[in-house]
Amino acid sequence: MRTKLLGWIGWAVVDIVGRLVILAGSTAFFSRILTPHDFGVTALVLIVVTIAAVFVGAPFEEALAQRATLRRSLVEAALSATWLVAAFFLLISVPLGVLIGQLYHEPEISRLLPVAMLSLFFSGHADIMTGVARRLRRFNDAAIATLVGHVVGIALSIALGLLGFGLWALMGQRLLVVVVRALVLQWRIGIVFRPRWSPSELAGLNRFAKLSLLDRLADNLNFFAFNTVVGALYGVTALGHVNMAMRLIEPIRGAFLASGHNFAFSFFAAVQHDAPLLRQRADVVVSRAAHVIAPTFIGLAAVMPILLPLMAGPGWEDAIPIAMLLGIGSAIVLPSRLFFSAQYAVARAEYSVFASFAGVAGTLLTLIGLSSLGTVSIGLSRVVGDAVQAACAVSFAPRSLAWPRLQRLRALIPAWRLAPVMGVLVYEMQGLLSHMPQVPALIISIGLGLLVYLALLFVFARADFKSLRDLVPVRRTPLQFQR
Repeated sequence: MRTKLLGWIGWAVVDIVGRLVILAGSTAFFSRILTPHDFGVTALVLIVVTIAAVFVGAPFEEALAQRATLRRSLVEAALSATWLVAAFFLLISVPLGVLIGQLYHEPEISRLLPVAMLSLFFSGHADIMTGVARRLRRFNDAAIATLVGHVVGIALSIALGLLGFGLWALMGQRLLVVVVRALVLQWRIGIVFRPRWSPSELAGLNRFAKLSLLDRLADNLNFFAFNTVVGALYGVTALGHVNMAMRLIEPIRGAFLASGHNFAFSFFAAVQHDAPLLRQRADVVVSRAAHVIAPTFIGLAAVMPILLPLMAGPGWEDAIPIAMLLGIGSAIVLPSRLFFSAQYAVARAEYSVFASFAGVAGTLLTLIGLSSLGTVSIGLSRVVGDAVQAACAVSFAPRSLAWPRLQRLRALIPAWRLAPVMGVLVYEMQGLLSHMPQVPALIISIGLGLLVYLALLFVFARADFKSLRDLVPVRRTPLQFQR
């Protein structure tokens, strides 16, 4: 089991690092041929598509992965539902694109939106196949498909950019990545499903599918409302800076969120009928994951004054504080959301739904209430929203699990305490590196952050240090005897 776990983690790391490198190259390319205004227009299109994609696939991925027995007829019924919903959104995208274009005085949106909506047919198929892959514990196949989708899709979008289709190439990046990922995942799983409508089969997914939809919808509505309010308060150009900040944080956040939930859910679901063992596993998983997630995002926030100008070039300085605050918020919320993965294992998704909507409220109230501070309120609002979700994760749990709040908090405190110390040291160290070129300064900063955090772990959290060290595979050389 340990070998299989390390294999899953290995592919997840390859997927995350690969995506980071590819998206960094894409960002560096498009930021030099397009303006913040162009990024803002693209953000308006893609957020609508993202919300629609939630309705297409989100109700079924979690519901299929959670099923004890997965029948072909059930999967095919779910697939038929995704096609119907995708067709509906494609039809309404034409008048909706015209309406949004008139609202923001951007007529190009009326043409961009219907084309972008074509991705829904492939994203829905990919969500269904991801649910099947998770049920079969074929996480490697899901990671490979995601990585290949980004490599091929982004390469094609850059090629379109070189041919002069700048704005269309940036928007088409999502469409191309989704199409390639769906095709590769289908090939890797190797099971062909044909859409067959069956209301009786879909009825069996009803409750869990609704809760899963609400949870994913709340998270994406946060993104939608956040972008809409930012555009209304600060304009499309400011929205472009937000989009740039998100391009450096959100792909990594999404990868950690998806991979962490998928892995954790598989281990939690195996002991869903043994509450004490489930709590024990959750404490171990959350504490170990927190020591990976929190320093990763605090470190990203600390090196952002070097990383963002290196990736985006000049003219994007307003995005730096936004990206730093997005990283801090991710370090707070992502480890705590693994508690919701444990609750998903016992089919109690309502706690995650409540936390997601509470996070939306916290984000919007802060964004509007602190608007007098200027664009810094954009990043602060996300930190508040993420902190609200983390507070809900620590505060609420099913009574049947008898899960003390203090026990959950103790799993998070060590990482939350040590990561900011590392982040401050790395950030302050940049003053001494200001005379150096950006690439060497970034490498030194990352190396320093890693060494500092390992040292802090060894001194102040020795048990956690040993626990993480034991996960690292050691190749032992067999004893050899001389004749």
